Amino acid sequence: MSNKSVLSVVRDVRREVAPVNHHQHIAEPKGRVVLLPGRFRGAEYIKRHVSYVVAMDAERGEHHVQRNLVAIRRRLDEMGVDRSDADREVRTIEAAVRREIWQQVLLP
Repeated sequence: MSNKSVLSVVRDVRREVAPVNHHQHIAEPKGRVVLLPGRFRGAEYIKRHVSYVVAMDAERGEHHVQRNLVAIRRRLDEMGVDRSDADREVRTIEAAVRREIWQQVLLP
């Protein structure tokens, strides 16, 4: 599983439990996806993302950060992550991005 993203694992599991015959009803799985805090996007993603952002002007960079946070939130929702866990993860990623922006700007 180390080479697969969490989203692809979730999709594979959903395919396995999906009904093959449309006349049969298989109950939706009751499990939930639980994230390890701060692990959805790692330090490499943050550094790569921020180096792209700091190359832009401030307004475009901020727009890019916000658009990526919305995309991450959408992905977490698609995976079925609990709302409060997803909120926490997006806040953690945003804090890491902003911290890295300041570090790259102040300490080139």
